[in-house]
Amino acid sequence: MVLLFAGLLTAGLTSKESLFQALGNLTEVVHLVEAEYVDELEPDVLALSLDAGILESVDPWAAVISDQQIEAYERVFASPPAFGLGLSLRLGSAAVRYVFPGSPASDAELVSWEVIEKIDGVYTRGRPLWQIALDLASKEANGEIVTLTVMDRQVNDRREVELVAGEWTPTHATLETMDELRVLTIESLTGGSAAAIADLIADAEPDIVDLRGLVWGLEAQAVEVADFFISQGTIAAWKGREAGSEIIAATGDTALNVPVVLISNETEGVGEVLASAFKRSGAELLGQPSMGHAPHMQVVRSGDLNLWIPVGRWLGPDDEPLRGTGLKPDEEIEAPDEDAEDDPVLDRAIEKLTVVEMPEAA
Repeated sequence: MVLLFAGLLTAGLTSKESLFQALGNLTEVVHLVEAEYVDELEPDVLALSLDAGILESVDPWAAVISDQQIEAYERVFASPPAFGLGLSLRLGSAAVRYVFPGSPASDAELVSWEVIEKIDGVYTRGRPLWQIALDLASKEANGEIVTLTVMDRQVNDRREVELVAGEWTPTHATLETMDELRVLTIESLTGGSAAAIADLIADAEPDIVDLRGLVWGLEAQAVEVADFFISQGTIAAWKGREAGSEIIAATGDTALNVPVVLISNETEGVGEVLASAFKRSGAELLGQPSMGHAPHMQVVRSGDLNLWIPVGRWLGPDDEPLRGTGLKPDEEIEAPDEDAEDDPVLDRAIEKLTVVEMPEAA
């Protein structure tokens, strides 16, 4: 009841007066639930649920963080996710958003958009994603084995899997040759990714850049990678309301060939920032529209209150926010089936770069 009410706080309100009235009602709801609900409630759990209900309407990763947690929070979210398991929300519960190759989550054969019903027997429904991420990071650091109860994508079958803590290193990118064309697949943009990618392409410029699975990373790394290919003009830009805006220009230090870029509805966040930079420079985008979720997040402090919220939104090549609409490909190509061996998007990119179209006869 409280979660539902909290989630509706920002819906349908037309003035500050109605917002404060809703907040006053929320105080009374909390009081009545504490006094009349059949079971005794844990105040900390209730507080976290309220945070989640209010802030999830702003962004799934928005959070209210205590002074005691803020250092750990910033450290965790500047690092690849624990066990290589990226999180999101689905059907009110935590879900697998992405899985790092070679990670414990990959070894457990988790796939994107499976619903995580329980973690070590505790339901994820109503729990803030940031709290789950901190808990998983703590368990990984302590070398613990974590048991997940997972529902498949169709939410038909339930199974239990174990995440076993162990040494693993995120893959920055791979460079493969296909039909004499070089395909750079960027997996993540952790600290140092840009330098690693620079070394990877130093002697072999890519013809195709695959961003279809790029979700997690650091914005600064995305900008640095884009700067390898773009010699002048704007690389990226974000705009906020109170936080202002920023336009990031190319340094002009290097300029590689602008490749064909592959995107999909799995391309999100830094993937969209990077794809947008390529598009600004004239690259052709192939695939499906991107996710449309590229907020510029910062910690906002007021007294002992810390909020991790979007203060701006990254802009597309048309200087409109990427939120909701995402990036539209120049040529939309249906995504391959999960079990398909062929890759029609990559095949089309190779075809465009290898087939020379003959001019029509006069």
